[in-house]
Amino acid sequence: MEQIAAVNLVANHVHRWRLRDRSGTLPAGRIVLMVTEDENQWWRFECRRDGDMHYITGTEWSRFVQPRIGARLTLYAQQDGENFHRMEVIMRRN
Repeated sequence: MEQIAAVNLVANHVHRWRLRDRSGTLPAGRIVLMVTEDENQWWRFECRRDGDMHYITGTEWSRFVQPRIGARLTLYAQQDGENFHRMEVIMRRN
């Protein structure tokens, strides 16, 4: 899986995640990212491109981030034949 970007989630990520697509696979404009961690739970995040940066925002994103503040999130590019992105969430120990 090709990595798009990674972040340590902090409180300001509840509103948006500003990222640079290292893989070059996210399209321009406004899109809906279908994302799964384990194929048992799915999320639909709003994503838009502005210049060379992408922004993930929206209500579902906020609900996703809030209980995961402090976790390490890695977003991966779509694989051949898939219409969704995968992510890895690693919760940090206190």
